[in-house]
Amino acid sequence: MKLKELSNRAIWKNRKLQASFLLIIFVLLFKPPINEAIGRLLGSSFHDLTNFKSFNMNLTTPHIGEHMLPSSVQEMLALLRSHQVDSYQISGKIMKDTLLHQRIVESAWPRKMSAESNYKIIFISEFDNSSGCREVDRKKEVALVFCY
Repeated sequence: MKLKELSNRAIWKNRKLQASFLLIIFVLLFKPPINEAIGRLLGSSFHDLTNFKSFNMNLTTPHIGEHMLPSSVQEMLALLRSHQVDSYQISGKIMKDTLLHQRIVESAWPRKMSAESNYKIIFISEFDNSSGCREVDRKKEVALVFCY
């Protein structure tokens, strides 16, 4: 059978068949990564099912996993918690660092970042007494200030 005749056949004009054919080619070409990902997912699920007590404890323990955050974000959280701050601002330098900005917003929840808040978290190197803010508390890398 000639190639031209094969391409003109109605069987190749079916969109579902074309999509299935492309999917099969994709799976054959990328089979090792897919198998590895599925294996890891099943292994992780099996581990969680066999160690359910540990898994459940990690879900219900407050502040679990915060040790994985950058040290400056851990300090920011400690300042917000110790002074019971409900809303806060962050300095421009922290705002520009997307890693720190994202981590403090997600880990400080339900505390919210708000432009109207008088409390501001800044790096110690940014603190300037003439800025109209007074220092409330400080850690090694960051400080909590109250701005008027």
